Order: sequence, then C-alpha cells, then structure tokens
Amino acid sequence: MNSAIPARRRPKTGTMTRIILLISFFILVGRLIFIIPGAIEHHQQKKAAPEPVTTLITSDSR
Repeated sequence: MNSAIPARRRPKTGTMTRIILLISFFILVGRLIFIIPGAIEHHQQKKAAPEPVTTLITSDSR
C-alpha cells in the first residue's frame, strides 16, 4: 500500500548498546584506578594506628 515511502534502515541497536556498554566500562575502570591509591593509603594508616583500648567496667554489687 505505502510503497511510495522509502524504507530507511536504522542503525543496529546492538552496535549502539555495545558502544554504550564500552563507555560505561571505561568510566568504571577509570573510577577504580582513581580510587585505589587512596584506599591503599587509608588501609596502611589504619594498620599503623594503634587500636583504641577499651576497658570493661563491671560492678560487683548486685
């Protein structure tokens, strides 16, 4: 019926999905690389700091 309108091919959605997933992966890897040095430094500082001593006070009068 409507043969006068030419059928245009749309870009494959699989290709667009793959590009978006690849960009998201690069963002994720970049964030991890950016965060790792700070996390290592924080972990080393926590190891070097002495643990706080907690004392348990018990009452003998019951």
